[in-house]
Amino acid sequence: MALREKETREGQLPPFIQSEEGYCHDIYTEGGTIYYETKWVPNTDIIVQIADYYQVDFTHQYSELGFDIFGEANYEQGVLKDVRLEEEDFELFEKDEQGLYSFMGTSYEIEEELLEEILERKKDQLDNSKGYSR
Repeated sequence: MALREKETREGQLPPFIQSEEGYCHDIYTEGGTIYYETKWVPNTDIIVQIADYYQVDFTHQYSELGFDIFGEANYEQGVLKDVRLEEEDFELFEKDEQGLYSFMGTSYEIEEELLEEILERKKDQLDNSKGYSR
């Protein structure tokens, strides 16, 4: 797919996926991990179809901070667990005059590090309750 993208300069989907959205752009691999971009929203449904086709599990981390989208989907043995931050999660922290993000008494220079912390806390809360799923 990455080679075909370079040749055509268009987003790609595997040939067995029939969809008008969810195309993968800027595809590359590094250290056994596949990286790519999508437009506007995560394409988790497409990734599930690919995983089912190849009978594999996956972890899909996604973010589009311009739209307050940040989350992680895990697919294991046919079960999808998708945890994403909601609007109220983005209201849990503030940015100060120095450009630092403050959350529960800790300062973060990088917003993504803070969002990862909030997401991990959310996943822990859901794991310790009745579970979570999409």
